[in-house]
Amino acid sequence: MRTQAGQLYACGCCARELPWTTLILTSHHIKDGQHSPVLANYDLTCLKTCDAEEDNCFIVMPYLDIETRACIVGMRQAGLPFQAISDLVEIPLSTIYNTVAKFQVIGTVRTQKKTGRPPIMTDRDRRELDRIITRCCRLTLGKCLRIAPKKPYLWPQDFQRRLAFAQAHCHWTINDWARVVWTDESAFELGKKVDWVQVWRTPQEKWHLENLAVNHQLGRQSVMVWGAFCAAMRALLVFLNGRMTLTEMVQQVYRPGLLPFIAWMEQAPWIRGRERILLMEDNAPIHTARASTDWRNRHDIQKLDWPAHSPDLNPIENVWKTMKSQISKLYQPQTVDELRHAINAAWTDFHLNLLNDLLYSMPRRMAMVIEMNGGPTSY
Repeated sequence: MRTQAGQLYACGCCARELPWTTLILTSHHIKDGQHSPVLANYDLTCLKTCDAEEDNCFIVMPYLDIETRACIVGMRQAGLPFQAISDLVEIPLSTIYNTVAKFQVIGTVRTQKKTGRPPIMTDRDRRELDRIITRCCRLTLGKCLRIAPKKPYLWPQDFQRRLAFAQAHCHWTINDWARVVWTDESAFELGKKVDWVQVWRTPQEKWHLENLAVNHQLGRQSVMVWGAFCAAMRALLVFLNGRMTLTEMVQQVYRPGLLPFIAWMEQAPWIRGRERILLMEDNAPIHTARASTDWRNRHDIQKLDWPAHSPDLNPIENVWKTMKSQISKLYQPQTVDELRHAINAAWTDFHLNLLNDLLYSMPRRMAMVIEMNGGPTSY
């Protein structure tokens, strides 16, 4: 902002017309961070009490631009006294002295780079800090705070087995994966929220019961289920009664749920007379026991050799997660009976296109395991 000697400027606070060196602000304007528009180009960090008649007034000292400093130095080199320069440009005498003195020291009127405090850390220190942060990801180094994904712990042998499994199946086609029966058990807990609960409501409806995320304080109540799907086909959902022996597993799950589903899938057009059905089960003790193996052999059921601690490779895990989120948002059961009804409804209403999408994700899962050298994936 250029100024002219003798020109007056209106104060944005009191509307008085004053020289630019005596523009004033009332104290409450400074407190609120407000000032006259004519002060927008001034440095407000250097303030001193003025001689104005009003109380609580301050003089705003200007930040000199390069042209003004060059003018001051030029007039001084031309032989003008300091006081005459101050009167001409309407800048305090002390500022004129300081501007000329600084020019005599550094030889220029340009603004010099602010040095500030020198760095404490050397380049070697920073490299060492980078290595420390890389080893311990819970420390920060210019990174954003994120929620750590929950994944099963993998032992060194788990990495090797997962990698070997992915390498052995990375060339499988969709038709190969379409003959795998994916099975799993899952627990649905009453009142447990799997994600943030959002509701559409007016401000007055905040405390309505249907708009609350209710926490059950009477102990955990859960329902265990067994489910299976193959390609885009679902098996009969079976409700389990807590922990079971192999005999109970056969009577409650395998005979009413698994065997009829496998027999049905063997008649599918893409499987009939061509390939055998493969059963996928995790490595729970009830599935790896000798008696369980003998039962599968008697019924001519071939099991897929599955790596331990690999729920991210089993697409039915995504089905459970979607169902739990849907139950929490749509049904909000309050009793165990309501929860069982909601589970059955969510399983029946599960869109078959989503099952098909999960089937088509299997090649990508194998590729990601290979890319991660057997480590966890994003699934």
